[in-house]
Amino acid sequence: MPATGKVSLTRQTIYVFIPILDLYAAYHIKKLRWYLLIMILVGFAMSGINSAILPSIGEYDEDKIMTISGELNWEYIFLGESPELAIATMVIYQAVTFAVAVYLIRRWSHKWNMQFEYP
Repeated sequence: MPATGKVSLTRQTIYVFIPILDLYAAYHIKKLRWYLLIMILVGFAMSGINSAILPSIGEYDEDKIMTISGELNWEYIFLGESPELAIATMVIYQAVTFAVAVYLIRRWSHKWNMQFEYP
């Protein structure tokens, strides 16, 4: 249910870091559609950057995908030839996503609160 008065910026910020509650925080200030649109666009942009940095599974050597016992080498499939780079891109991806989400929710929550200060 959308808020009828001021919202807590601290609580809204905490909600960003909890899955599903970030959507509630955006809905609470009537910005859910904008939030979803912007976060989907950020996801596509970060995926494009990630695919440019890390090659896709089709570009891997088949000998490296299979282990000596004939099983799939899942670590190689998910992390590739340089696991450090793959993990670093994952961390950067999450940091950028959280930074954008916190910025949007705090900015919109502040604007929401401003409309109740001056009747």
